[in-house]
Amino acid sequence: MDRMLAVAGESIVLMRQFGTTPNSFASVECLAFVRGYRPEELIGSISQTDSFVVISPTEINRAKWPGGSGLLSATDARIPRKGDRVMIRGLQRNVESAGPIYVRGALVRIDMRVLG
Repeated sequence: MDRMLAVAGESIVLMRQFGTTPNSFASVECLAFVRGYRPEELIGSISQTDSFVVISPTEINRAKWPGGSGLLSATDARIPRKGDRVMIRGLQRNVESAGPIYVRGALVRIDMRVLG
């Protein structure tokens, strides 16, 4: 995964707001595969302006973003969640959902739907 992203990925910044100050973010730079949704994928609430984003957890683990424990659970803090933000190609966008992929208990990939 990391080798593929090193060749074909682009740099994004994943951000999670913390505290009550509007501009206080924990952020991490990641390599990502970013693409729009294909016409046949535009179902339900998915629109043409949404993006499908794939990241490796490598940079998240290295940076301990956002101070995550690395626990395998539904509350794994390393997994982006609705309301987190992503800077892609200079535009700030919003995470709508994220799907972690675990292999033998290890987080190996995160797929996200990003709006905006």
